[in-house]
Amino acid sequence: MKICYLYLHRLAGRGSGRYMQSLLKYFKGDRHKLFLVEGMRSKLSILRGVYVRYVHFPFQIPVYQGRADVKKNIKISTVPDSQLFSLIRRFAEWEVKINERFCVDIVHANHASIIPFSAHLAQKINNVPYVVTAHGTGMLSSLESKRNFEIAKTGLEESKKVIANSKFTKKGLVHDFGLQKNKIKVIYPGVDTTIFRPVTDRVKKAMKRKYGCKGKRLVFSSGFFIEEKGFQYLLKAASIYEKRHDDIVTLITGQGSYQREMEKLIRKYKLKNTRIVGWVLKKDLVKLYASADLFVTPSIWDEPFGMVSVEALASRTPVIATNMGGIPEIVTKDVGDVVESRSAKQIADAVVNRIFDDCWLKKRGKKGRERVVEHFSVKAGGRETEKVYKRAMK
Repeated sequence: MKICYLYLHRLAGRGSGRYMQSLLKYFKGDRHKLFLVEGMRSKLSILRGVYVRYVHFPFQIPVYQGRADVKKNIKISTVPDSQLFSLIRRFAEWEVKINERFCVDIVHANHASIIPFSAHLAQKINNVPYVVTAHGTGMLSSLESKRNFEIAKTGLEESKKVIANSKFTKKGLVHDFGLQKNKIKVIYPGVDTTIFRPVTDRVKKAMKRKYGCKGKRLVFSSGFFIEEKGFQYLLKAASIYEKRHDDIVTLITGQGSYQREMEKLIRKYKLKNTRIVGWVLKKDLVKLYASADLFVTPSIWDEPFGMVSVEALASRTPVIATNMGGIPEIVTKDVGDVVESRSAKQIADAVVNRIFDDCWLKKRGKKGRERVVEHFSVKAGGRETEKVYKRAMK
């Protein structure tokens, strides 16, 4: 099978970027030839053997909601028509060129925004079928502008199939874009369980020693530093449980524009055992996931999916998460606890009630790993996506 992927940004740092990496990993090999058209250059080892075309523009690529790897977050819903249609046209042109040379079997456009419309325009020329994956942030950006909404809606309607990354996202596609339920297939993004996996007690001790929490219980959280991720409520929760227990350390990794506000809150609450580590190397990140006693996902917006929760569970670390968007589809009672969003008290209570219960931690950690392998692995997601491709090609 010859598969051409269309992706507006680079394949790094975000849930949809990691989703793309998981698909490339699954489909790479002798059976398939892969192509990628992207608007921001990726430098990843996973792209070796993939035919990549980076589409250069004389302006900064706009974002759906926010990214940490751009100079300025210019929303795609606000850019002038000239830039928007330049983006659409150039992606369509490159898809057509790739097809003329290689005779592509299927095109996979990402995000319910402008890129599916590029695939639609190309289809008018080369008659190559395309599918779309809706991740959530693209949907939100399309709802911010009538122009963008109409473009996105057409791109979705003309596709052979729309893949939703959660049941929550599927509901949004039906309600907001008027798609028929039978046009949408829910396929959860896959995490690489060979990378995100449990570590030995020796590694856990070494990581805790490295990050200044030797002999302590570790609460870990990670993500893009924006207000919607809810880290302010985790910091408030830490101010509650630090007063009761001096043997709980909280570490937060990531990057983004909200970091200064988070640092102000640490000073305001006079937190002694809570640190914002910032960006860390992936080799340390995966070990921190697996070395933590609990992972907290404190999101206050309707996360379409929530990849960090899956990565934690794959590492055999139970998760405390808020009840927003698609998160409860991942974090069930047998792998962690779900609490109300914007409730620092509920987060604090859950942490204190669970983090010293070794039996609970071990049982939920084991179940979490099993759940990811069955429902959220690269293999599980890739297998279902391959079925969608084959049906679309008929």
